[in-house]
Amino acid sequence: MVEGVETGTGRWHQVVREHIEARAGSPDIAVLCDRWRQSRDAQGRAPLAAFADGLWHRLHGRLMLLRREPASDPADGAGDDFVYGHYGSEICRHTGIDRTGTRLSELGPQRAALLGALQTEALQRGQPIYAVHVAERGQPVFTWERLILPLAPSDGGEWVLVYCRPLQMRHELYADVVDASGDALLALRRVDTPDAGEPQDEGGGWLVLMANPRLAELFEIDRDSLAGRLVHRVLPDWRLLHAEQECLQVMHSGRVGRITRVLMAADGRLRYLQVQIAPMSGGVLLSLSDETDLHEDRNRLRHLAATDALTTLANRRLFDEQLRDQVEQARASGQPLVLVMADIDAFKAYNDRYGHSAGDDCLRQFALLFKAVFTRQSDLAARYGGEEFAVLLPGTGLEGATALVERLIELLHQRRLPHAASPVAGHVTASFGAAAFDPARDHDELSLLRRADSALYQAKQTGRDRLCVVSTDGTPTR
Repeated sequence: MVEGVETGTGRWHQVVREHIEARAGSPDIAVLCDRWRQSRDAQGRAPLAAFADGLWHRLHGRLMLLRREPASDPADGAGDDFVYGHYGSEICRHTGIDRTGTRLSELGPQRAALLGALQTEALQRGQPIYAVHVAERGQPVFTWERLILPLAPSDGGEWVLVYCRPLQMRHELYADVVDASGDALLALRRVDTPDAGEPQDEGGGWLVLMANPRLAELFEIDRDSLAGRLVHRVLPDWRLLHAEQECLQVMHSGRVGRITRVLMAADGRLRYLQVQIAPMSGGVLLSLSDETDLHEDRNRLRHLAATDALTTLANRRLFDEQLRDQVEQARASGQPLVLVMADIDAFKAYNDRYGHSAGDDCLRQFALLFKAVFTRQSDLAARYGGEEFAVLLPGTGLEGATALVERLIELLHQRRLPHAASPVAGHVTASFGAAAFDPARDHDELSLLRRADSALYQAKQTGRDRLCVVSTDGTPTR
């Protein structure tokens, strides 16, 4: 039977009462169990002499002998205590104390209760018990395994023989955790670099104490070449991280710091690193997380959130934000800004005649013309809604905007997308309205939008397939 529980302290332990050899970590346990079975009496007790040969000589450093002392008053609920008659030298080395002659109860109430109960059970049942438990904090051992064997009475007392061996050392556990980390870890110690030719910052350098496999993978270097050397010599990208001052600040303040850095990989791809710097004794621990994929995913999501899915132009949301920002910039800088609104003529009739699928294709074709004409990085072309489009032209006056729109009208005529239901022509046409930002007239972006929309309305009312602009007196004109 296997039992895994937590004690009152929250410490986990596991108890095995059957098929112990299959569960144990050490082959010594199978040897001890076999010797105990060969020597046990009808009460399930083996004499200590059964182990007093070469086996004891080989294992005595991992063995303990404990004599049971029954509770003086069972009514008070206290369990049996045990006195250490032998405490192995290897166990002493790991615990830092020789407990020979001391009582089990001196370990502390929770640990003594657990071990005392298991040893009492082994004596009462006349059967071995195997246990794995977490060590006390501060010990180099993290988990112990122990085999408890009931012995035949001797010197008027009941004894148990306990084999105790470290199952996992803390430094091994920490090494496993470090190696398994998905973040790149780099431990550095601040050292003097007296060599006059050595690059320094504020009179010192950083010695690599530890680097995990993920760091070696991230920077494509040999992990074994790092420890014990100055970081700037073995990590080519160290200087590009510009982390020296942050490391010093964290080491002196004792507070965790965080920085973000962008490096260029060998393939030319930008790599986005989130770096956490934690204080250590005499140094710092850097935890580097490669967030390149996350950054690119965020950019893709931002792009999708700001893009019209059908035309791949900017959507209404992005356009409204940029219109507001561009108006404020134009007001502050005095630079020209033109807003152009566009509407495909008789688009409802087009949909009715050719179907919505053809209508979607018409919108895509119209958007391609927008992209072909408004090519500056600062230009923002958007699908404003339905068959209506808009473009912001910062740094452009009405004359330049007019030339661009006339070029767009010319390209649309050249494409001659059939539109048999159009009252304007036998092909697709569009109407345009433009207005230049006027700080005296436009108190906000909505004022500019209304004036451009008024010009578009005028273009549609005066025959369509044309551009109308808002004149200096505020009235729309061709």
